[in-house]
Amino acid sequence: MDTTLIIIVIFFVSLLFNIPLSKFKIPPIIGYILTGIIITAVFHIEKETVDHIAEFGIIFLMFLIGIEFSPEKLKNMKKEVFIYGTLETLIVGFGFGIITHSIFAIDWNISLIIGGALALSSTAIVLKLLNESHEISKPYGRNSLGILLFQDIAVIPILIAISIITNKTLTLANMLSETIIGFLGLIGVIYLFGKYIIPFILKQAAKTKSNEIFLATLFLIVLGASEAANFFGLSYSLGAFLAGMIISETPFKYQIEADLAPFRDLLLALFFVSVGLSVNLHFAISNIVPILGITISVMILKAIIIFTILRPFEKKRVSIKTALTLSQVGEFAFVIFALLAKYSLADNLILQKLIVAVVISMILTPFILKYLYQILPFFNKNKNEELPTLQPAKVKKHTIIIGYNNVGKKVAHKLTNLAKTYILIDNQIENVKEGLKNGDNVIFGNAANKTILESINIKEAKTAIITTLNEENTHLITENILSLNPNIKIIVLSNTNSVEKEFYKENKIIIVDKDREMAKKIISLLFKLKEENGSN
Repeated sequence: MDTTLIIIVIFFVSLLFNIPLSKFKIPPIIGYILTGIIITAVFHIEKETVDHIAEFGIIFLMFLIGIEFSPEKLKNMKKEVFIYGTLETLIVGFGFGIITHSIFAIDWNISLIIGGALALSSTAIVLKLLNESHEISKPYGRNSLGILLFQDIAVIPILIAISIITNKTLTLANMLSETIIGFLGLIGVIYLFGKYIIPFILKQAAKTKSNEIFLATLFLIVLGASEAANFFGLSYSLGAFLAGMIISETPFKYQIEADLAPFRDLLLALFFVSVGLSVNLHFAISNIVPILGITISVMILKAIIIFTILRPFEKKRVSIKTALTLSQVGEFAFVIFALLAKYSLADNLILQKLIVAVVISMILTPFILKYLYQILPFFNKNKNEELPTLQPAKVKKHTIIIGYNNVGKKVAHKLTNLAKTYILIDNQIENVKEGLKNGDNVIFGNAANKTILESINIKEAKTAIITTLNEENTHLITENILSLNPNIKIIVLSNTNSVEKEFYKENKIIIVDKDREMAKKIISLLFKLKEENGSN
């Protein structure tokens, strides 16, 4: 089947799945994976046809993640990458290797390779979901990112091990030395280009004032960095990540993020479809009991081991969240299992079961992350554990602003000009750092937590302004504020179709309708322009 026709079929079928699934608030990732499963059953499309295009999705994702994590920020993540990443990969890998050898009676070297594959988690799914939920800067998000980055590097020795087993002429020392030289070479090339050449190229592209030229330049940079990594024998995604990290220090960072985001999401959709294409539906249904047994066992055991590794270093709640987030098996496992099958290093029936188990673990991950905070109380009821201990503020008749977004910043600025006392709360550490740098009175904390509210003397506050647009979160924050101070005046940002309108009305909460206010502003500007230009 022609590649263009295949892509048309893929997106048509994925729409048929995602539109009804969206009514039940099921993540689109599930729809894309199901699309792949159905397409391969009905149309018998070869997975390799889509794989090459789908890989671009991971490349662009890693490039944009790199832009978010500058070299300075990565320096601060040494513990997450090198300590947590190393411990997770080695302990989980060896653990699953021993289990594989014991259950399936496979040779030790192959068992350890399978164990290493099962130790890997899904960079594409986890980072996409953490980015969308803005949880990547939280402690468990940083832990997850650090471990995933190390896992991307850990794929290399696993592939080296397969090469040594299949090619007897290669020695371990030669392979390792080539990999180390390649890694250092890649860093050197990307650093030199990223520091001195790429900013100049981007500046010239921006001067043309042509979106097409600027976008084409970005594609050249991303694909060039990925190809450089491949030249040095490393993964495409690692090259893209390093390039993004270097470019993060240029003034073009935000424009690049805006321009590439749609392409990343589109190509990632194809990647998730390719995951579904890995599943033989007839085989999966025929072997569903052992496959589900493998899936559940791997995810539970992996989560327990990750939790055990992190607990001496992290708070219990953070360790649990990281363990649940990384409990699935990642996309690189498909590459490893495919190589094992190609060289007949393991029984094909076992590998097929493992592949389907990996796909099911990926399908479960969006649900785990979506309901992470509902799952947590089963393991740890202490919601305050991640929050800093604060002493009650010695202020009275002050205003509390929740959310250091554009609205929160403007309100804080206005209150400062009026010499009014306020305290601003935000649960994103980067926002807090920005606020402190700007001289705003902002603290880190979760405003839905009563301990935090008490620490800012909510009982003596006059007004609370909630600028977040998450209705469920706003409802919870409002309830907690009113339970501590029933007489406080609360102002919330909402929209015309808010499901919480009745709740706001019952509790005498003032609603600022953001849609209506925006419309008023546009109309007033329109009339102003007409007056300036005359009646025409």
